[in-house]
Amino acid sequence: MSSKQTMTVLVQDQENEHLTLPSKSVQFLHSSDVKGLDAALNLFVLTSATGLPEIADIVRNANQKHHLKALFIREDIDSKWLPQMFDRANLRVMRNTLVHATSELPKRVINAWAMEAQEQLIAEATVIGDRLLVFSCSMEKFEVSFSSLPALKRIPINERSNFVIAGDGSYLYWESADIHLDLDAFRYVTDPKWKQKFDALKSTHNQVFGKAIATLRKKYKLRQSDIIGLSERQVSRIEKGEGSTKVDTLRLFAKAHGMEFDAYLDAVANAIVHIPEEFTLTSNNELSVPNPSCYL
Repeated sequence: MSSKQTMTVLVQDQENEHLTLPSKSVQFLHSSDVKGLDAALNLFVLTSATGLPEIADIVRNANQKHHLKALFIREDIDSKWLPQMFDRANLRVMRNTLVHATSELPKRVINAWAMEAQEQLIAEATVIGDRLLVFSCSMEKFEVSFSSLPALKRIPINERSNFVIAGDGSYLYWESADIHLDLDAFRYVTDPKWKQKFDALKSTHNQVFGKAIATLRKKYKLRQSDIIGLSERQVSRIEKGEGSTKVDTLRLFAKAHGMEFDAYLDAVANAIVHIPEEFTLTSNNELSVPNPSCYL
């Protein structure tokens, strides 16, 4: 979606009458004011379950034109009656339908679209048996087993459903296990092409990071055997980029250099800056690769 394209939010539900979002690209309409709705290319509809019949034609037409990005249905009736509510409105359940109890979900999704980050942010998630089902704000579905990621394996069975979704949808968080997972973590195990790309980026990251560590060690006239707590073979592997480097390991490097940990990381980052064109930097002098900690 181009940032120049206006998003139209049609509010039929009185409970969401005062929903506001900090974006100039979002236009709010109420069910009594639907002029020009046919021209809305990016339509989001907020309705109650019992109010579905009132906006059924609008939803149907927008969906047929592929203009309907999301249909938010607030549960104002027992959820077991939702199929009957759809039948009453002569509508079928669509993949871009989201049922909610508060305005938190529609706010999260619409904000994600306003920021053009709908493919990177999480809309909703639930646990079904031994699997985790996650939907992005673009309605992309990810279904993974709790055995597919080392991080998920560490979550006790009785704690699997005890997660929260970050307010902006950036991650799922299990407090009991102190685990954060973003959508890239789920793409890693569900999309072979994305996994291959990530592994290639991670390999490049490790190589550049290792080269910077070696550069700094030589600058301080230290031998590989001078890193107390690590063998020469371990230091050699790290400097060749063979595997990721843990925080505790980096603390040993910092101590050997006679530096505080933060100062050592700054020095490594500075060394990375001067390694010629083998990597991509962000504005914070960090390698622009996915965060591997999600997959450990």
